[in-house]
Amino acid sequence: MKLVAIFATIIALSGICLLFLVIGGFGLQTLASNPSLTLHFSWNPKANEFGVLTMFVNSLILSFSTLLVAFPCSLAIVCVLILPMKSKATKLLQSILNFLVRFMGSIPTVLYAFGALFLLVPLLREAFSGSGRNLLACICVLSLVILPTMALLLESGLKKPFSNQYLNALSLGLHNFETFYFIVIPKAKGVLIGAFLLGFGRAFGDTMIALMLSSNALNFATSLFDPLRVLSAHIALITANESIGEAYNALFVSGFLLIVSNALLALFARGILHKSNSL
Repeated sequence: MKLVAIFATIIALSGICLLFLVIGGFGLQTLASNPSLTLHFSWNPKANEFGVLTMFVNSLILSFSTLLVAFPCSLAIVCVLILPMKSKATKLLQSILNFLVRFMGSIPTVLYAFGALFLLVPLLREAFSGSGRNLLACICVLSLVILPTMALLLESGLKKPFSNQYLNALSLGLHNFETFYFIVIPKAKGVLIGAFLLGFGRAFGDTMIALMLSSNALNFATSLFDPLRVLSAHIALITANESIGEAYNALFVSGFLLIVSNALLALFARGILHKSNSL
């Protein structure tokens, strides 16, 4: 088993290094040859403008906006999943919710986006006018996509600490929710940060939802009802039509920004964990 783990680790590290070398190498080469070609906010191939920063900022806006919705919801779901239930009705509700979370995680992302085109987008169009394909639509659907992943990670990380502290907290007169909120959550920063990072990575790199529900307009999303284009959707759109040229080369810069952003966020999270553990 130890040899298998070592072999799997080597393969994973090799794949990550290869990914960084390919995308990072071409991306850095494009930046080094002409930094002003891509590091600005205007994308207009006819005017020889290939700036990707607008899409990068939109990706950050969409990702953090989605996490503001999905992360608290996932914590609430985990609270229901791991707290002991006494009545048959609440146990049944817990079982149904447990099944739904796992079932939602198995649904392909494109089906969420396809269903939203016929269910959510018309509702937003009637309620707020416009096309209905905007930042709000992306947040609603993307929250459903990343919520099961974060909820399952939080459940696996918080269930054992809750079980360990349950009897001690009960002897002190604490209710189940008080045990979860005041004892388990403060000592589970690593689990919380891990779930946040995983959710951010999924939201930041998702392609189909932003591609199908955002109208892919080349502007900043300054409100919930604005259309937008994110980096991952931009890469998919350009690769469908381009295979050579400056527009294609600019895609490596987009991929490089995606990788670096997630890497920096991971390093930042590790710094927070190290600091909290040393206190």
